[in-house]
Amino acid sequence: MRSATLLLVCCILISFIFSHVKEVEAGLSPIAASLRVRKDIFVGGCGSDGNKTCINDFVKKGGAANKPFSCECDNFGFEHLCRCNFS
Repeated sequence: MRSATLLLVCCILISFIFSHVKEVEAGLSPIAASLRVRKDIFVGGCGSDGNKTCINDFVKKGGAANKPFSCECDNFGFEHLCRCNFS
C-alpha cells in the first residue's frame, strides 16, 4: 500500500513539473521565438567587420534568400565561426 501511494505521488509531481515547463516555454516573447539562429564554420578570419564577413559567407553559400540580418564572428585559427540570426 505504501509503494502504491508513493508511486501515485511521484506521478502527480512529475505531471506538475511537465505542465510548468510548457508554460515557461510558451512565455517566450514573439520576437525571440521568431528568430532562427544558424551556426557555420567558414575558411579565413573574421576581418575588421565580422558581422559583414559572416553575412557575405552565408549569402555565398545559399544565395540572396539565405541572408541573415545580424551575425557574430569568432576566429579559430584559419577558420571562423559565424552565429547568425535569420528572420
